[in-house]
Amino acid sequence: MNICMDLHTHTVSCGHGYSTLKENIEAAIGAGLLFLGLSEHGPSILGGPNPWFFGNYRCIPRQYGTLRLLCGTEANIMDYEGRLDLEERLLEKMDYVIASMHVACVTPGSRRENTMASIRAMQNPYVKILGHPDDSRYPLDYEELVRAAREAQVVLELNNASLNPQSARQGGRENIRTLLNTCAKYGAPVLLGSDSHICYTIGQFGPALEMIKEADFPEELILNDKPERIGQLVNIDI
Repeated sequence: MNICMDLHTHTVSCGHGYSTLKENIEAAIGAGLLFLGLSEHGPSILGGPNPWFFGNYRCIPRQYGTLRLLCGTEANIMDYEGRLDLEERLLEKMDYVIASMHVACVTPGSRRENTMASIRAMQNPYVKILGHPDDSRYPLDYEELVRAAREAQVVLELNNASLNPQSARQGGRENIRTLLNTCAKYGAPVLLGSDSHICYTIGQFGPALEMIKEADFPEELILNDKPERIGQLVNIDI
C-alpha cells in the first residue's frame, strides 16, 4: 500500500503538541506524502488555539513541491446533540473538518447517547471525518454508527495513536477490530490517521496496518493510498 495522505496531525499550536508546522511539513515530504492535513483541536481544548487561529489560515502557503497542505480542524463534539465548538462561519472556511469526542469537552454518556452525539455531528455538512471512534470510555453502537456514516458520506477514522499502549483511550484494539468488521460488512470506507502530536509520527501507520491485515479488511475501502478520492475528504476543489 502506497500511503499518500495523513489528515490527522497537530502542532505546538494545539497546546500539547511538540513540533512546528514547518517540521511536520518536512516530515510529510520525507514520508513521501502527497497530502498533509493540519487539524488542530477546536478552542475548547485546554491550551488550544483561539478561533482567530482558524480564521487566519489564508496566510499559509498550501503547496510545497509535490505536497499539498490542507488546513482543517479537529472540532470537539460538545454535547449529545452533536454540536461542535467552532461557529459555522469558521467551519465553512476549513478545507475539511474532523469531529471527535474528548473527555475535556463532553462527559461520556451511555452507548445510545454517545452514538447519537456522533451521528448528529456527522450530519453537520462540513464534517468529513469522525475521529477515533474507538474509545471504550465512549461506548458506541457500531452497526448504527457505520450505517449513519455511509448515509452522511462521512469517513470513519482508524486512529493509529489509539493503538499506542500508552494512549489514554481505552479498548482501542478491540473496538477498532469491531469497527473494521462492521465497515467491511456495510462497505464503508475508512481513513488511517496518525493523530501525530510530534513530527516523527507523521505518516506512520504501522499498528493500524497490522490491524487491517489481521482483520483481512478490503483494501478498496482504505482511502490513504487513493489520491483520486481526496475530494471525498475535503470541502474544497482540488
